[in-house]
Amino acid sequence: MSRASLAIGGALLVGLASIVGGAIADETSTGDKLRILYSKRFNFTDDGLPLITIEIASERSEVTLSNDAGVEVRPDGEGGAVIGSDATTWTIRVEDARPGEVKEWTVVESFGPDDRAGVDDAIARWKKRGHDPHSFEVGTLFGVDGEVIDSRQVLVAVDPVAAPGGAARAAAIGKKFGVAPTVHAELVRRPSGTIVARGGDTVVKNPSVIWFAPIDDGGTLTVADVDVGAGGSQRVTARETRRYFGSVYVTLGSDGQLVAVNAVPEDRFLAGLVPAEMYPEAADEALDAQAIAARTELLQKVGTRHLTDPYLLCSDQHCQVYAGAGHEHARTTRAVERTRGRVLLRDGGGLADARYSASCGGHSENNDAIWGGDPDPSLRGALDARPGTKTAKKFTDGITADNIDAFLAAPQSDFWESKTKWAKGRLRWSEKRTAKELDALVASAYPNLGSV
Repeated sequence: MSRASLAIGGALLVGLASIVGGAIADETSTGDKLRILYSKRFNFTDDGLPLITIEIASERSEVTLSNDAGVEVRPDGEGGAVIGSDATTWTIRVEDARPGEVKEWTVVESFGPDDRAGVDDAIARWKKRGHDPHSFEVGTLFGVDGEVIDSRQVLVAVDPVAAPGGAARAAAIGKKFGVAPTVHAELVRRPSGTIVARGGDTVVKNPSVIWFAPIDDGGTLTVADVDVGAGGSQRVTARETRRYFGSVYVTLGSDGQLVAVNAVPEDRFLAGLVPAEMYPEAADEALDAQAIAARTELLQKVGTRHLTDPYLLCSDQHCQVYAGAGHEHARTTRAVERTRGRVLLRDGGGLADARYSASCGGHSENNDAIWGGDPDPSLRGALDARPGTKTAKKFTDGITADNIDAFLAAPQSDFWESKTKWAKGRLRWSEKRTAKELDALVASAYPNLGSV
């Protein structure tokens, strides 16, 4: 992985294109306001920063938002008409909702964006096997100060089925042909409906989406009942009221229910994200590294996730945990500002896959052992022991079945992540649950799975 970084903010940004599935970006129009929201095209602030659209509440029949100074209601988004009202609280619902249509394809092979011959060969190969393959391009193409960062991939996929049947179909194809398939979702038809916003005596109706912004410059919008503790290995544990910089639009998810989305500049987004990922008292160099890693991961995910949703990223572990405004810290904000526009690059170009976690247990893991796919030279497992300790000397060749017991018995004080109060108890831990408790936990998320 290259230690160099690349500035992508401000005047250096000269262009960006993104093509995903069948959703093609264009300007917002009164005829189809969802088209641009469901595309994976970046928009930018006046000073050249990417505008991140991140889901904050979904699968809702009602959304409530407010600002004590007042709320601007913008049916056509930034630059459009503003509805005047003295109301400080708005309740949003939907009328005549119709869900969209999503198909799930089995991805059997993937290629770089320039490997046309490989794509053609794969299509011919799967046609001979009796399938009708299609290709989909995902990812983004950045043009930056003469440099090109290309995260696109071309997916060759077969046998579309109505969602959510793609996983079962992919498993059957994988078993039959000895491949490791994934699922690609295609939005065949966008949802439709009328968004109805009520604030005091004012009622605003608009097809598909309404935008909201705080009337006070630099203010925030408060959104009620935001899910907390959702995604990844976590279940929804509570709901709380949260504040958000930028604007919020309420629109329709592919299921026909309401989705609230925060459109926020990248620097504001990272200012709230970085202190949630690393304690603000860490050294400046560590905070800078975390800010760069978070920015890299953010841009690396855009165009590859939530392809059937009206936003770029979600706000839980699946994308990047984001709790909105009020979680910033002066030291982490300065780290974001110091590293503005800087990302990690692979040797030879392209964004590094900058993964990070709260704890590595004393030794990180190779990417292919967790997510599959090809080994990534920048994501090799490494020992976290401090140099000069017995542990550092004993396990330089890695952890194996022969030495795992000795590794688990090694003094916790030998590992870097045990040296702060915030990491206490994370390196080695255990939790006991009865079979009945486990069954209840699993059933809440996977009701058809059965007993553990």
